Amino acid sequence: MNRHARTTLPESPPSAWGAADLWDREYAELCAIPSSYRMTPSHAFGRLEPMLRPLAGSTVLDVGCGTGRHSLYLARLGCSVHAVDSSSTACEVLRDRAASLGNLACGLTVEHAQFDVCDVPDSRYDIIIDAYVSCHLLDDDLRRRFLNSLRRLLRRGGALFTACMGSRDEYYAARTTGPSPAVSTDPLNGVTKLLQPQQTFRAGLEEFSRVQATTAEYFNDTVADQTYRREVLAAVLRA
Repeated sequence: MNRHARTTLPESPPSAWGAADLWDREYAELCAIPSSYRMTPSHAFGRLEPMLRPLAGSTVLDVGCGTGRHSLYLARLGCSVHAVDSSSTACEVLRDRAASLGNLACGLTVEHAQFDVCDVPDSRYDIIIDAYVSCHLLDDDLRRRFLNSLRRLLRRGGALFTACMGSRDEYYAARTTGPSPAVSTDPLNGVTKLLQPQQTFRAGLEEFSRVQATTAEYFNDTVADQTYRREVLAAVLRA
């Protein structure tokens, strides 16, 4: 059996990739995802940050930036951050947050834009952030093409941070459909994402990139007033 064989998941449920209306509703009304309005970087980002080496003057692309938990943090370090999201609501929140910080976020540019799989900026970056974004591409080939196209935007020595939910995440694993790797649809907001097993997460990335490091982060989080054990998988890919 070819363990790297292409896996195409069922068309139903639909992907949340680029579904701007779905994400606008999440940010404007539902806030079902605990991290939707968090200001601090994710656990996984904090773990791998030393390998990203963000410095004053570093150029950063934050793809699917949401309300800016990573963009604002990096801008306050002095990075020049290009933050992009398909949700106009998320972009508006991020602009307001940046304005409240004044000169502390002067290096932040927020762009409301729809990304296609291979529709990436014609620029080069020291750091690229894919925080729980590519996991909404349910087709293995499309997801790898997107991540590889991001990696090609890195300057020499640059780093791509990518993170997804693991298949042992207590909240999402209880809401899965289809074969392994499982697809989970959140009943609170209709957002569908791919859950990846820890044992195959790194292998899939190594098909097209040099993986510097991976991590699996476990922590408790509250969704709809109930506490769940969460699993997040993340990696740093090198140019």
